[in-house]
Amino acid sequence: MAYFDSASSAPLHPVAHQALQAALDEGWADPARLYREGRRARLLLDAAREAAAEAVGCRPDELVFTPSGTYAVHAGVAGARAARRRVGGHVVVSAVEHSSVLHAAHTRAADGAEADVTEVPVDRTGAVSPQTYAAALRAD
Repeated sequence: MAYFDSASSAPLHPVAHQALQAALDEGWADPARLYREGRRARLLLDAAREAAAEAVGCRPDELVFTPSGTYAVHAGVAGARAARRRVGGHVVVSAVEHSSVLHAAHTRAADGAEADVTEVPVDRTGAVSPQTYAAALRAD
């Protein structure tokens, strides 16, 4: 999984700007609807997804647009948990992760159970010791 976000610190790429402008002008409708404006919005969304997928080297069906970075983090952690559910739900994070990562790690909405999370401390420079991280991992 790759996560691309400039945290609003970089201008839009010209192609992204063009896609956004087209979406604002012509794609304002719900792309899940079947009326004409909805179908137009779906075409614009699909074209944007294909262009973005080509730019990052993946298939369009492998690319997911999210409304925010927090949503992307939660979806990523939930996906990782789901993929590993047969071998256990233990998650290891550093103690200085972004709050969205820490919150996602501690959330297990699917079954309502308490999350199994180990927060690994960092040194005075903010680095995690590989030995400390390895010790936090379990063979489950």
